[in-house]
Amino acid sequence: MSRVDRTGTAAHLLGWATTGGMGVVAATQLWRAPSVPVLVGAQGVAAWALLAAYPVAGIALWKRRTALALVATGLAAVHLALVAGAVSLQGPRQVPDGDLPLRLVSANVLYSNPDLRRLGNDIAAQDADVVVLQEVTSQGLAALRSSTLWSAYPYRVTDPRPLFHGSATFSRFPIVETRPVDVGGPPMLMTDLRTPAGDVRVVNVHTVAPLTRADARLWATQFPGLRRVLSDSPLPIILAGDFNATLDHAPLAELVDGDVRDAFVVAGRGLGATWPQWDGPVPPMMRLDHVLVAGGISVAAITDQPSVGSDHRRVVVDLGVPSRAAPVG
Repeated sequence: MSRVDRTGTAAHLLGWATTGGMGVVAATQLWRAPSVPVLVGAQGVAAWALLAAYPVAGIALWKRRTALALVATGLAAVHLALVAGAVSLQGPRQVPDGDLPLRLVSANVLYSNPDLRRLGNDIAAQDADVVVLQEVTSQGLAALRSSTLWSAYPYRVTDPRPLFHGSATFSRFPIVETRPVDVGGPPMLMTDLRTPAGDVRVVNVHTVAPLTRADARLWATQFPGLRRVLSDSPLPIILAGDFNATLDHAPLAELVDGDVRDAFVVAGRGLGATWPQWDGPVPPMMRLDHVLVAGGISVAAITDQPSVGSDHRRVVVDLGVPSRAAPVG
């Protein structure tokens, strides 16, 4: 066998190996095992992993490797379907007449963020009505107290914790009631706000990251718990935060159904990926941060923005609260 033939055979085998790996990733879209961390991760990055299908298909066609070209082309079609489902082309719209405009910012601030005071100032400049923060520690809370975010909001509730699952909610509207909600794992803050249109419920969400088998099993059970929170709410409700899931993950996809809408699907544009935020040319790969609404709340616009010192981009969403929202108590 000549050197050229050996090179061609090696390239052919590499093409099949690459295609086989992509086939496994594509299969995770059908077999959505929520308790297997590697499959959960593959589901989240499938749209990126399958990009290799295009050059493999092109080279295979050029080299007349028909079988490889057909398989790679099929995987490219799967990729197009995934991208079509992930990309939103809706864009912003007006808040419906009669609805109260409400701007909300959700930010995972990163528990080890050395620039949290500056990030607090940046978030305060968004002029939001409600701010929900995740990964708030006692040290982080001290930094936030020295930022303009603290002084800009007369109503706030905080639950600092070590590492990942502390939180804080800031509001320009009076807080009627706040309490931790248990959906498995660390509790999440649930806060009822009294707005001019009536009372609104806000849940500051941070699910467990499905990095181990135990955490993946817990993560999968948290979404049915959030479903119960949604269905039991007597008020228009907003769930905002770091869900550690994309809509390619079955637990979140099953949660966003019927009256429960993902703000980005309604009014986003592009991919809206929020994690990981890092320096360099590689963009964020997954949209882990979401705002879900139910109970008649409308969505006018949503954008993602960089957050200094964090590994997540923050989400800014403009909502409309229906005037029929009833007071509690």
